Amino acid sequence: VEGHTDNKGNAKTNKKLSADRAASVVKWLTGKGVDKNKLSSEGFGQDRPIADNNTDAGRTENRRVEFHVEM
Repeated sequence: VEGHTDNKGNAKTNKKLSADRAASVVKWLTGKGVDKNKLSSEGFGQDRPIADNNTDAGRTENRRVEFHVEM
């Protein structure tokens, strides 16, 4: 589970926010019965934008959680 933010605010704060965001999703999933050993989380802050951080719409897209499934 990956957490991401837009580029507003301090980079260090955004890194923590994104890590907390991803960890929160993992906590919710484990609370619903998903095996914690099958999950990991990491926060990337503002380092991996998928949209333009110069627009409101782009910043909204960049504030996200992503799931990457490995089989």
